[in-house]
Amino acid sequence: MTALPPDFADLERFVPDWVHVDAPARMAKRQGSTIAELKAFYDAMLPRGEAVLACLRGYRLGEMPAEAETLLRLMLMLAEVAPAVEWYNDPAVYDGFPVERIRYTRLISDTGAQA
Repeated sequence: MTALPPDFADLERFVPDWVHVDAPARMAKRQGSTIAELKAFYDAMLPRGEAVLACLRGYRLGEMPAEAETLLRLMLMLAEVAPAVEWYNDPAVYDGFPVERIRYTRLISDTGAQA
């Protein structure tokens, strides 16, 4: 049994370290990684992005099979990593709002049906 749809088996190696349940966990992973680790993930995911999005378009939030949810979480991690790679070349956002001051008052499910 794989964690991803069969067409994305090449991305399985990223699932253990790069799939996170929510935005705070993704931000922590980005900040706790080296720029080399972020670039390796980014370089593997970016070329697959269009195919991943095409696959995900076939599902509604709240009705995704587990493999599609995992694939969605990889894409959300790519969205977290991309600015660090493309704009800052650093895991930290050095001209942004101080990360230590961010307080989430409500977390919205990444994969749950949205009202």
